[in-house]
This record gives sequence, structure tokens and C-alpha cells, in this order.
Amino acid sequence: MASPCFKPHLEKRETKTENRKPLSGLLVLVLVVLGGYGCGSQGPVAVFCSPDSPRMRQAIQGLKAGLGNCPVEVVCVPEFGPDANDRLRLLRRRHPRLLVVLGTPALMQVAPVEKHIPVVFALVGDPYFTGAAYFPDHPEDHQENLTGIATPAPLTAAFKQGCGLLGAGAWGLLYDPNDGVAAGLAQEFAEKAPGYGIKPVVETSASAGDDGPALERLLAQGARVIYLPPAASAARYAPQLLDWGRRLKVMVVSGYPEGDHQGALLQVALDYRKLGEEAGALALRVLKGEAPKKIPIVEMAPLKVQVDETLLRRWSGYPPPKN
Repeated sequence: MASPCFKPHLEKRETKTENRKPLSGLLVLVLVVLGGYGCGSQGPVAVFCSPDSPRMRQAIQGLKAGLGNCPVEVVCVPEFGPDANDRLRLLRRRHPRLLVVLGTPALMQVAPVEKHIPVVFALVGDPYFTGAAYFPDHPEDHQENLTGIATPAPLTAAFKQGCGLLGAGAWGLLYDPNDGVAAGLAQEFAEKAPGYGIKPVVETSASAGDDGPALERLLAQGARVIYLPPAASAARYAPQLLDWGRRLKVMVVSGYPEGDHQGALLQVALDYRKLGEEAGALALRVLKGEAPKKIPIVEMAPLKVQVDETLLRRWSGYPPPKN
């Protein structure tokens, strides 16, 4: 059977303020209704997010742009702990008209306790895992006060783009088993890679001191490409791996959205500002009166795809394995 590799391409998935002068009858009623669902003087939209990071800040910038003139109050907390619970409790006591939840840890805290305030979530890879929604095959079936955007990590897109650009062969992945995002990606990596003619080679490391030897083991097992995952623990070894990429020791395909990408031959990362804008647009629908229970969860993965043409030309003398 022919490999599903193909040539790379860029994938795309794609108020009124209440008038306080005395008015009469129907006009007053219309203005009150519009004011209730608009942004005007109804108080800020509450944002509960976790954890804080450059990608989260990009998403919040996009969210503010998507909400237009709606005021926004942001509460960003560590992933878990009493401080996060206390700050969420205080936020809920103020009864915001809408709660935007950004990040899987934040949704895992909100979904079990908030059943009344309208909630819009984003930056969540698998909402079904969090309990906010129930069956992946039925995105319309979810907690009634809640809707949102599911955004899986761009691993499949990395396989498609990388397979077309670099050919098939052995791809390596290093992950920290104590990092839940990284561990989930490693499982997906091992399961999906063979479908693209790629042999998955996986190593683990639980500390910075073990990262270097684990990367060397990937090379010793024949990995010509190493995938840099969009997981927090990958920040530990990203500088070393990207240095190897610059020195042509290995080809690097990066899904990591932050920092310096020099050394990655191919970057396929999520566009977090665009995700924030999409969350803002969805939040506006709820503010204007749509019931969250009637809005199915939608999957979106806007991408930033970039090829380092200089590295590609340098690697042309060292072709990767072909099928």
C-alpha cells in the first residue's frame, strides 16, 4: 500500500448602550433587551484560565479582539491547588453574565461545580475527558450551560506536512511521563505514526539531567526526525534539540508554539491568537442570547506552518529515508 505522504501545503480550517433618558413603551423594552445581551453597561466578561503562559496570553489578546467592546476581567491561576479553587469560588460568587474558560486544567475545575452561569471554553484538547461533554461522536451532547471549542494538538497535521516534505522513516519523540499533555501526545504519536509510513521511536525522561541522554538514545535507534511536542516539559530540552537541528545532527519538526524556532526544519503549531478570536466570536453569540445547550462543541485547529528553506537546502545533500 502506498504511503499517505504528500507534498506540504498550508492547511486552513477554518451593542448598544442603554439610553437612560426617559423613553416610553416598546422602545424602552427593546433597549433593555439589547443592553442585556450586549456589552454596554452589563459588567465585564469573566475569564478563568490555567496555566499562565505566553500561548495563553496570545489567546487572551485574541479573545479581547473577538469580543470587541466588551470589558474583560481575567483570572489566571496555577494548574491545581487551593489558590485556584479559592479564586474560582470568589469569581463565581460575583455571578458573571458569562464565564470564558481557557485551558484544560481550568475547565476541569469549572465543569464539575458550575451548572448555571453560561460557560464558553477554548484551548482544550479533549473536553470529553474533562466531563464537560460526554461523547465525541455527539458534540451536541454536553453540559447544558456550557459550549466551546475543542482543539487537539496539531500532531496529525505535523505528520501530513512532515511526511510530504521529509519522506517516511523513523521519527523520534521524547516525553516526560509526569506531564499529562506530553504523555497523551506520546500515545497518539505511537498510534498514528504508522498510518503515515513513519516508524515511531519513543523515549522518556523525567528530569532535565536525563533529557540529553534520552535524545541521544533516539538517534541511536535510528531517528532521523525528532518531533518537539507542544507540551510544557518540552521546554527543558527544546534548546538542545533545536541546536542539533541547526547543526544538521537531526531534522526537527516542531509543534511547540513559543520561543525561538531556529533549528526546526518544519514548524506546525497552533495559532493561539486565532483560537482566542474564535472563542470571542462564540462568546458573543451567547451574550446575544443563544443558549449554550443548543450550540454543539466545534473542533478547530488554526495552524501556523513554516518551513526553514535554508535548512531544507542544507539537508538536500543528506536526504531522509524514503519508502
